[in-house]
Amino acid sequence: MLINAVCKECSVTKKAVEYYIEQGLVSPTVQENGYRDFSEEDIRRLKKISILRNLGLSVTDIQDVLFGETAASVLNEIYHRRNLQMTVLQEKQKLIQELASTHDWEQVQNRLCQLQKEQTILERLMNAFPGYYGKFLCLHFAPYLNEPVSTDRQQEAYDTIVSFLDKVDFDIPADLREYLDEITITLDESFMERLTRSVSAVIHETEKYIADNKEIIESRIAYKQSEEYKASTAYSLEKALRQFNSASGYDDIFIPAMCRLSESYQKYHEELSAADKVFLQKYPGLK
Repeated sequence: MLINAVCKECSVTKKAVEYYIEQGLVSPTVQENGYRDFSEEDIRRLKKISILRNLGLSVTDIQDVLFGETAASVLNEIYHRRNLQMTVLQEKQKLIQELASTHDWEQVQNRLCQLQKEQTILERLMNAFPGYYGKFLCLHFAPYLNEPVSTDRQQEAYDTIVSFLDKVDFDIPADLREYLDEITITLDESFMERLTRSVSAVIHETEKYIADNKEIIESRIAYKQSEEYKASTAYSLEKALRQFNSASGYDDIFIPAMCRLSESYQKYHEELSAADKVFLQKYPGLK
């Protein structure tokens, strides 16, 4: 099929097709007379490109979707990145409305600076931890990033977090990363709300939680100590994540910096550590 027919078939302009060729998205053969001949595969790809462009994806994103290892994973990353952008835009819309009603330029400027820092950390979390795991980390840490950075200690912590996320290399085996994507694919906002309620029950009423869930806890411990679990992919992933957290500085750099940055996260971390000590007293094998 020649380019004029292609444009009609795919609902794209000739200029657009030529641009996609230039960017390497399609590669039609060139006939002896100089005309470009588009294959059925070229046509299918151009139709996909047209859909993705109409969805607002950049050429770089389209290249990742078409030529990346897993199109679904790339599309989900784009979806979560856009969700973050939309959340930020909604917050900025509120600030515009606030400015119109209060004329408090200083207050809006302070909130805007805070919002930009929050966005910076969440975007870097997504970049540092690609896939659904990055989304999970964003959902986990986002509620603790809405405090103003007003002290030198907080600014130092913020700089440390950004530096860590810019440098960290989430290097785990490809099969374990694929498995991690599989088990985190359903971790959305509603899941995080349920998880937050569950964790709250653990850290605020630890003894009661253990008493009420004794059989489940002991069954879970028995399974995690079994040879079946130690031969599983889940165990390999757990070991890989523990090793990464220890070797990368996630445990010793990132988490302490989060505690310095956010008072609410520091309180959460202290309560979680206290609950952990209670569990270890009752079940030393957990360690």
